[in-house]
Amino acid sequence: MRTRSLKVIDMAVHDVATITADKNIQECAAQMRSEHVGSLVVINDERKPIGMITDRDIAIEVVALKRNPEELQVKDVMTAPVVTASPNEGMVTALARMREFGIRRLPIVGEDGTIVGVISNSNLIEELSELLGGLVRNIHSSKTREVTLRS
Repeated sequence: MRTRSLKVIDMAVHDVATITADKNIQECAAQMRSEHVGSLVVINDERKPIGMITDRDIAIEVVALKRNPEELQVKDVMTAPVVTASPNEGMVTALARMREFGIRRLPIVGEDGTIVGVISNSNLIEELSELLGGLVRNIHSSKTREVTLRS
């Protein structure tokens, strides 16, 4: 049985969907559609995260207010500053930070501050499900072993 890492970088998506702050909201929504994602990490020219934008941000701040998505830029709608994690940070710490800030996605930045991954609630749920599944298998295995030894 392999040992599972609880570092966020090992659970993260490494091919991060990003956008720059100067793109308009129509371009942003089209990119979300083409990449099949509900959020984009907003980066600067050095690939350092400066914000996040979600499909919910677009729905609430643009569509609901009948604002023109071609006249608004990502920087007008994004959430900033962005909350991040370091690659070696543990899952529990990342989860606590996500809960503290009320966020569902956490960009991961390297020592130089550039984006190296992103972790979401769904990544954490998948990892926890695997860990819990292993625990359940262990319980069943120990019961079976005990029955075999004591019979």
